[in-house]
Amino acid sequence: MNTAWRSIVPGSKQEAVEKALRQAFGSSFLRDILLLQGGLSSALVYRIVSGKRTYVLRIIMQTDTLNDPVRQFACMQTAAEAGIAPQVRYANAEDAVSITDYIAPYDLVSHFSSQHALLSELVRTIRAIHALPLFAPLVDFMDGVDVFIQYFRQLNMLPEEATAEHFRYYAEIQRAYPRHETGLVSSHNDLNPNNILFDGKKIWVIDWETAFRNDRYVDLAIIGKSFVHTHSQEEHFLRKYFGDALSDYNRARYFLMQQVCHIYYATIMLRQAAAIKPDDFTHEKSMKTPSMHTFNRLKKDNKISLSSYEGKLLYGKILLNEALYNMKTARFASAIQAIS
Repeated sequence: MNTAWRSIVPGSKQEAVEKALRQAFGSSFLRDILLLQGGLSSALVYRIVSGKRTYVLRIIMQTDTLNDPVRQFACMQTAAEAGIAPQVRYANAEDAVSITDYIAPYDLVSHFSSQHALLSELVRTIRAIHALPLFAPLVDFMDGVDVFIQYFRQLNMLPEEATAEHFRYYAEIQRAYPRHETGLVSSHNDLNPNNILFDGKKIWVIDWETAFRNDRYVDLAIIGKSFVHTHSQEEHFLRKYFGDALSDYNRARYFLMQQVCHIYYATIMLRQAAAIKPDDFTHEKSMKTPSMHTFNRLKKDNKISLSSYEGKLLYGKILLNEALYNMKTARFASAIQAIS
């Protein structure tokens, strides 16, 4: 029996993995196993080969209200049955282990003839997710972001004056943005490029750990952050989603949720950066940063890594500054007025 996989799977999870492999494939023999990198989750993700096919083994290492295997696996299974997520071969919430089909990724952007064509396909994916039977509820997203901001502030990793302007503007969104509303949809809530795979023919969505019933603008804003770069693209993107019903109110909600998501991801990155350093460590306090474009180029050239302290700290600050820049524009004031 090939037990090589035991050398890279944590000992505390080996019994659960053994059970998963036997139930999924009838044997715990694996031809190959490779730990995959790239995500920000605490879960361990492996590419495994059983027989002649390749799969993904996912082991959730920390479970809590946010990282709940029961909710995650239910959302993933629903999406897989609709052909949005890869097929699920095994999922055991008690053991926090799943096995799904592996999608060999092709370059998504270069496949489409134009950015508008790509955005149209992404909208089809978002609409398919939002049309799924309603996922379980978890939290009002805006309330959740408020909690993340409180956690960040309690860290005292940056002087209060460094982020005072950022959060002063953000308070306007906190006061104006609708909370605890009806009309929520099934939402993935983390549609970043790492979670969107293209097999050469269709788009697949993976990593459903933050999926729950939510405001539709969260998925739209997160996709927009990575793929919508001009006013023309934004208009095309939103019109493809809302159709003829697109209004200034929709545009305002989308724009404001983009700033919410910048703040949300910033607090996550900064908390992760703080976790790497000792409690008495003095963090770099300057809020001067390169542009998002420059940062993405450095990351692409492997000159900075999001898994490092420096990468997390810098990216968190860049996201805060991106939100601040947008919140100081005339569009921000108009958007606040449009939804008030």
